[in-house]
Amino acid sequence: MENINTWRGFLALLILLILCYWLFKFLIHITIHFTRKNATSRRITRRLHKVLIVFKPLAVFLLLLHLISINPINHSILLVVIGVFGFKPINNYINGIILKMNPLIEIGALLETNTYQGEIKKMLPFGLVLNTEIGERFINYSKIENKGFAVKSNNKSLLRQTLYIKSQLSKEKILDLLFDNPILNNADFPSLKNTEEDEVYKLQYSLENGASSQELITFLTENKSIATTTYKPTN
Repeated sequence: MENINTWRGFLALLILLILCYWLFKFLIHITIHFTRKNATSRRITRRLHKVLIVFKPLAVFLLLLHLISINPINHSILLVVIGVFGFKPINNYINGIILKMNPLIEIGALLETNTYQGEIKKMLPFGLVLNTEIGERFINYSKIENKGFAVKSNNKSLLRQTLYIKSQLSKEKILDLLFDNPILNNADFPSLKNTEEDEVYKLQYSLENGASSQELITFLTENKSIATTTYKPTN
């Protein structure tokens, strides 16, 4: 422990965390650019992004613990002082992590706060940049969290609809089929969930302009799947 709780150990931990960070970045890059663009790769990419969001504060927390272990009294006092004077930016950053974990908060979404309404253009460490009617506006995460907000559909997404699908195909196979269907709005990619009955799934989706749900039902029928707008459990 004496060899670990030293500045040399702190430097080793810092290097390890930096390597882990860039490994996650590399995996995201590989998933986006080199894997087959299907439902599975989309889910993997989303999860890696969420892991990366949580990894940053976790890495800082581990470094702080190690820093305290080197000199518990002096370093604890120093961190308390920093925490007192830096409470607002730290709290703002934590609120940002919470908001970024919300699947509705993403670049391109329409966000309405008590002051502004606009499209999310950037998601920075301490706030959002909204593209409003009067120009770009920066709003910090704490203000959004305290005052409340609403996320509206953007120009790329339409009203989500629901179908119930009975099929012997796996969820992954069905999602892969849907990914290749041009009538679906891939900017608002479909979600497929299990129901109480085996081999029956609940599909929520958005269509491209001019497309109809009947076309989707026909497509699923051609792929040995039965789709209906209602579901009645057999039990």
